[in-house]
This record gives sequence, structure tokens and C-alpha cells, in this order.
Amino acid sequence: MRSQKLIVLGFLLGGAFLLNSDVKASAYHSGTPKALRGCWYLGKQSYLQYWKRHTGMNKLQYSSAYGGYLRTNPYGLTYIKYKYLGYHTYRITGWTYSSYQDFRIISPTSEKYTYNVRLLNQHQLYLIDRQTTYTKYSTTPSWIVQ
Repeated sequence: MRSQKLIVLGFLLGGAFLLNSDVKASAYHSGTPKALRGCWYLGKQSYLQYWKRHTGMNKLQYSSAYGGYLRTNPYGLTYIKYKYLGYHTYRITGWTYSSYQDFRIISPTSEKYTYNVRLLNQHQLYLIDRQTTYTKYSTTPSWIVQ
């Protein structure tokens, strides 16, 4: 009798798991998608970087002393969440921070900001709102000074 109850309970739990195993597209996930993480460049003009919990972007600044381009302090989003929209497209949302702020703190001047991004391939990222394509290199480009 006890073994029959355990078997029935197992089927009920297993059936519930099978029915609810789909990931809902409307669900937000914390952090950034792994496929987006890393540094993306818009030529020698600007960069966009995705870390696990925040993003950063800014213009590249040429330094004649170093003979290359420097990544200036980023501004971007912190406390990131994302939603997969399909076709390699993501909706990224978070709180803004400026280049002089600590990204770990939401300041009173921070605003909620949301944008959409599409991964065109492994090396190209398209910001839909800005209609701009960024490129990711397998190694840091030689014109970037680290």
C-alpha cells in the first residue's frame, strides 16, 4: 500500500514537472545573457561592455602618449535584468549610473532604462534603439591600450 502511494506521488510530481518545464518568454532573468558578455567596439569611436551584473559604455579617447585608444570610465546600467524576445533578441533593463558613480549603488538621480539588442552573430551586436552595430574581437584590438 505504501509503495503504491509513493508511485502515485512520483507520477503526480513528475507530471507537474513535465507540464511546467517550459521557460516563459515573459520572464525576466537577473544579470546579462552570457552570449553578450565581453567588450564590443564601434570602430575606434566607442565601446560597450557587458559584465555579469552591469553594463558600461563610453567613447574611446586617443592618447598620443600611449600611442593608442583608451577606454574612459564607463556609464551604463546596473542591477540588470533581461528577457529573451526570440530570434537572438534581448530586452535589457536596469538602473542608470554615470561615469563618476559607483555602479553598485543606485543613486537618487538614477533612472530605470530599457533597450533591445540583437546578437547578429558571434562577433556582431546590433543595438536596435540606436541602429548601431558593434563588433567583438577574439582578442583585444592592437589599437586599444590597456
